[in-house]
Amino acid sequence: MSKRLSLKQARLLKQHKYILRKLASSNNKNRKTILKNAPPPLFDALNLIFKMMSSKQLKLTEKQSKKVKKHEKQLNKTSKLSSGAIKRILQNQKGGFLPAILAAALPIVGSLIKAIV
Repeated sequence: MSKRLSLKQARLLKQHKYILRKLASSNNKNRKTILKNAPPPLFDALNLIFKMMSSKQLKLTEKQSKKVKKHEKQLNKTSKLSSGAIKRILQNQKGGFLPAILAAALPIVGSLIKAIV
């Protein structure tokens, strides 16, 4: 994965930023509802975030990296999957790593998008 986001990737993340924020702050029941009704490009955006996090492309603060470190194994697994497989995994999880990953990644991804677009 390259060190920079392409314009297409930045647009994809920008387009789904609102839903990603909702996913990061919602409870398990609401998260399942959102993921069940989500469009396929949302899972492409999640896949992109997982790849950026697993390749250490994002510079995290120490507090954020502690939160993410607990879920590193799951993060590496999901970064190699297709969007459909990610959808299946995230819909079936209880609790899980998605809120921790998104809470750490969204502030950084937001600044990357502003720098590009």
